[in-house]
Amino acid sequence: MNETRNIIVGLEIGKLQSQLCYYDRKEKEPISVSVKAGSNQYLFPTLLSVNPEKEIWHYGLEAEYFSANEGEIAVNGLLGIWGEAEPVRVGEKVFEAAELMEAYLKGVLSLLGVGEPVRQIKGLMITVPKLSSAMVQVVYEAAAGMGFSRNQIFLQDYDESFYYYVMNHRKDNCTRKIGWFLFDNNQVSFARLVMDNQKRPAMAYIEHGITAELSTDPVKRDEDFYRLIDRSCGKDPYSSIYMVGEGFEQEWAVRSIPFLCRNQRHVFYGNNLYVKGACYGAREKCDEGILKGYLYLSPSLVQNNVAMEMLVNGSPKTYPLVEAGKNWYEIHTELELILDEKEDLEFVVTPMEGGSKTRFSMKLPGLPKRPNKTTRLKICISYESSETCVIVVEDMGFGEMFPSNGNVWTEKVSW
Repeated sequence: MNETRNIIVGLEIGKLQSQLCYYDRKEKEPISVSVKAGSNQYLFPTLLSVNPEKEIWHYGLEAEYFSANEGEIAVNGLLGIWGEAEPVRVGEKVFEAAELMEAYLKGVLSLLGVGEPVRQIKGLMITVPKLSSAMVQVVYEAAAGMGFSRNQIFLQDYDESFYYYVMNHRKDNCTRKIGWFLFDNNQVSFARLVMDNQKRPAMAYIEHGITAELSTDPVKRDEDFYRLIDRSCGKDPYSSIYMVGEGFEQEWAVRSIPFLCRNQRHVFYGNNLYVKGACYGAREKCDEGILKGYLYLSPSLVQNNVAMEMLVNGSPKTYPLVEAGKNWYEIHTELELILDEKEDLEFVVTPMEGGSKTRFSMKLPGLPKRPNKTTRLKICISYESSETCVIVVEDMGFGEMFPSNGNVWTEKVSW
C-alpha cells in the first residue's frame, strides 16, 4: 500500500470471516488487502487465539494455526461476544469483550503495513451484520485503548454498507431500482434500496422483503430461487441486482439466473460488497464523499436537532448539541457552561423535517447555592438508542473559592 497518511479503512467483521480494505485516492475506489503477500486471499477467520501464559494474541489465519498446532486457546464466536459485551473466560483468565476487540483490531490493522495506525489512519469504518448498543460500546472502548479518537472510528451495519456501495459503484442508481439477495447457506432474503428524489436532501432507505429456505437438491434449489425472484422483483425494471453471501453457485442456477437478468437487469455477485461499502462510508464520514445531496434513513437515525440558548462572548446564541440525521451511536457531545440566574437546564428541540420547536427542562436537585455565575457545569450528551438520549451533568465547582461538591445528575429522555 502506497499511502502513508490520511488512510481511510473499511473493515467487515462477519460471523465467521472478516476482510479489510483501504481507499486508494488515485484509483478512486477501495482496494482489498490480502492476508498473504502476493495472493488473492482476502478473507480471514473472525477468530482469536491466545498463549495463556504469555498472553500473546493471534488473529485470523494465525489464530487457526497456533490454536491447532502450538497449544494456544482459540476464542470462537467473537461477533456474539462483542454483541453482548459480556466478559469471557479463556483458560484460567477472564477477559472483557473490549480487550478481545482491541487484540483483534491490532492484528487486523497490522495488515495495512503502516508503522503508526493511530496517527496515519484518518477514518476506520467497521461494519457488522447488526449493531447493538453493546457492540458500539465495545468498539469505542477498544479503539480508545489503542489511542484512537472518536472522530476516527465509525460503525455501520450491512444495510448501510450496501447503501454506500451501490451509491458509489454505479452512475444510474437514482433512476431505477436496486435489488439485493442475501445468501446465508440455504437461506436467502431479498431487499431493495428505495430512493425518494422528491425531497431535499433525497431520502434513501432499505426495504426488506421476504426470506426463503432453499432446497439442498440442485434442481429444487434452482426452482426455489426462481420463485423467490418472481415474488420479490418479478419483471420490474431494476438497474442492478446484487447477490451476496455464501450459498449461491451458478452451476445450479440454470433457470433462475436468466430470469433474474430479464429487462436488462445487471446482476453482480461477490463477497466484498460490505467491506467496500464500509470504506466508502468512512470516506463520507471524513467529509471526502460525494453524497452530500442524499440522506440515508437508517433505523438508527436521530430525528431531532437539540440545542441550548446561551450567551457566547456576551451575545445570544443558539448552541447546537445534537445534529439530526446522524446515527445515535455517532453522537457524543461535551461542553462546559456557567449558570446565569438559573437553577435548571433548558434544551430546544426541533424535528429534522421541520416543525415547531419544543423545550425540555432538566432539573438539578441539590444544586449548591452559590453567587450568580459561580456554578460551572460539564454536560455530556450521548444516545443509547435512536429514541433515548442520555444527559449527564457534573458540578465542576468554580475554582478554590467554590469547589465541586461531586454532584452528578443523569437523565434519560425521548425528545
